[in-house]
Amino acid sequence: MGNKMKILLSNVSKKYETSAHDYLGLFYLAGALEEAGFEPLVFHGKPEHLLEQVKKNQPDAVGFSCDFDNVQIIEDLSKKIKAIDNIPIVVGGPQSIGLGQKFLEDSQTDFILRGEGEVSLPLLLKAVLKEEGDLSAINGLAMIKDGIFRETPPEIISDLDALPLPAYHASLHIDHAYGKLIFTGRGCPYQCAYCAPSPGKHKVRLRSMPLVLEEIRLNLKNNPDLNYIIIMDDTFTLNRERIEAFCQGMKEIRKDRDLVWYCECHVGRIKDWMDILPTMIEAGLIRLQIGIESGDQKVVNQYNKHVQIDDIIEFVTYAADCGLTQIATNFIVGGPEEEEGATATLIKTLINQAPGVIDIITGFLRAYPGTPIFENPEKFNLQLHDQSGRLSGDDYPFVTPLGYSQDQVMKNRQELNKVIRQSMQHKIKNHELKQNAVMKQFKAALNYGIRSRWFEEISANPRAYEYYYVLYLNEGQAFEPALDFTRDYPQRTFELWRTMTFTEGFPKLDGMALSPLEYELLLRCAGKRSLAELETELFLRFGGPYQNQAEFHEKLVDILYQFNFKYWLTHFMI
Repeated sequence: MGNKMKILLSNVSKKYETSAHDYLGLFYLAGALEEAGFEPLVFHGKPEHLLEQVKKNQPDAVGFSCDFDNVQIIEDLSKKIKAIDNIPIVVGGPQSIGLGQKFLEDSQTDFILRGEGEVSLPLLLKAVLKEEGDLSAINGLAMIKDGIFRETPPEIISDLDALPLPAYHASLHIDHAYGKLIFTGRGCPYQCAYCAPSPGKHKVRLRSMPLVLEEIRLNLKNNPDLNYIIIMDDTFTLNRERIEAFCQGMKEIRKDRDLVWYCECHVGRIKDWMDILPTMIEAGLIRLQIGIESGDQKVVNQYNKHVQIDDIIEFVTYAADCGLTQIATNFIVGGPEEEEGATATLIKTLINQAPGVIDIITGFLRAYPGTPIFENPEKFNLQLHDQSGRLSGDDYPFVTPLGYSQDQVMKNRQELNKVIRQSMQHKIKNHELKQNAVMKQFKAALNYGIRSRWFEEISANPRAYEYYYVLYLNEGQAFEPALDFTRDYPQRTFELWRTMTFTEGFPKLDGMALSPLEYELLLRCAGKRSLAELETELFLRFGGPYQNQAEFHEKLVDILYQFNFKYWLTHFMI
């Protein structure tokens, strides 16, 4: 390896916790470079650490993966690398289609490489570093030659099975375990108006399923802690037979390893064979992403989504009924003007149809280079701001409807998030979540690290969290009047001294004034004595107004129901 030319591939960001990402594309490139006789090194992390790696490893060339958020960072780093050593610098990635002559001049970068780089990057490096081949014959290459900006059509790879598997061993992060991300294909037949149109995006190419499963098995072997994989395809659910083949393979893998998975789904395509969902869930599907974007069908059509809102509601309801743990979705804020309240209404409907399951987030519309929204915002009655990308991020709108300020759009997102949160908290507070659905959220978060918004909202309610955590650990259960009172030991889910107040002259808990009977019952629910013992003791003290113990028992059951509703007690049996 020592005499091979070193190529440092990097993804730098100040925004994300970069060590948590696999950056699968870089490792595919690393595999292709290794096959071509180079020594690839892969870095993902903070930009300030990249220069240390350049000085330490002294690569013969550096490649950057560029997205909407790190263009300026790469410009700066490229100039600094050139000051250290005048080596070739190549920039690719999703934002490369938006880069041109000015970027090359400003950054001192040598080449922009567009499209899928597994074929073109080795050819480029051979031509530049080894003087093998002709630059003009390389697809996707943009450069300044003899003072003229030149570019060739992007590279689109037809046979994905011919590509080497990701070379995770090329990572400079020796303490990081890889293998969570998987591609089973590339491309998408849909042309949503807001979606970044990378070269080859509209040409669907699929890998053979045995090769995909082989990659998963290899990743499991190399990463003993791997228990969750993310299928990155835009269109994994295009083909029923292919899904069935994947599920069959996953069922075999899961016989030896607890492994769950995520994929994206286009409801407009899968709605005619939704009955595949139970098979997917049985094979380990834990989280499914669907695109909705708006509660206004007119806007959904403008986005060219090819889906009906009624079909989405039906699909979400069915998926929740099938027992799917999480259905993830996003609503876009700042897009074409919607009918007032349409998105808020749909959000409430979805939460009612799939409480504890539908996992909703919001995001600002982004105008990526090459999209219809970027090229022709007037068609959508939209206005673009800060096209340089120097001011806006995911936290501030880049696009607004005509006549709306960026601050108004930001306020609209805040209001929509309030609707989501209040709807969820209402469900939690009023015990409208099925216990089974909540237990699945706890398992997803605590076993696999998949923290849904439901888990976060339950965690924000200390009573509910402690209650459900006890149930999740199987150290207690919810109250049922059919419980054997002689074996049922009730236990508070909180510490009295932290939560009970007496400032108004009587005991009060979570805003509820307690009667003497309620207070004395709660005081005794310390997990030390059975309900039957407590009932006998309390009847002697408070039974006077009741005709008999049976009537007192009914009163006690009512109170225990109320305590369960407030998440104050769990019960364990001895």
